[in-house]
Amino acid sequence: MSRTGWPGSIVVLVILGILAVGLPLANSVVADATVPIRAGTVIEVGQEFDGGSRPVSMLVPAGWALDEGASSLSESVSLVSGGATVQLGVIDVQSATPQELWTGQRLIFKAQGVPISAESPTPVTTTQGVPGLAGMISVDDRIGTQAVFAAPQQGASVLVAGDPAAIASRSDDITQMIASIQFAGVEQ
Repeated sequence: MSRTGWPGSIVVLVILGILAVGLPLANSVVADATVPIRAGTVIEVGQEFDGGSRPVSMLVPAGWALDEGASSLSESVSLVSGGATVQLGVIDVQSATPQELWTGQRLIFKAQGVPISAESPTPVTTTQGVPGLAGMISVDDRIGTQAVFAAPQQGASVLVAGDPAAIASRSDDITQMIASIQFAGVEQ
């Protein structure tokens, strides 16, 4: 019996081991790319204006990070802290009411085949004075909160989701972030 195949077999096993362990580990590192955000940072979302600013912004408190994989500054940003996620998105509409945005979001989910149900929303307002609606939503077995805001030239949507305990422990942060939403060109 010849042993000339053993070294080659061992090399193949080592390579398979690296692929079996190393690739999932590398994928988890790449897939979960988050960038910590310094407290007090104003994050901007939407199509860039000529000066480089964007139409919608939000103030980020301490302890939050940008989820790069779920964010595109021209459309939406996803911020994470612990098991809580806050996603701020821009809605390109003019002269819409908060109720029209709320209804429109439901129709978009329905058209995408997302089984969503929502409680009746309640009125909310940003510190800038932009009116909106917020309410609890559920998708399958997950529960979250959605808010929509209607400025004269732009709309915004906020989706809060994640672990209920994490959301509860960060509720003050989340409330402050939502209230801090600003729209370019809107006077206070």
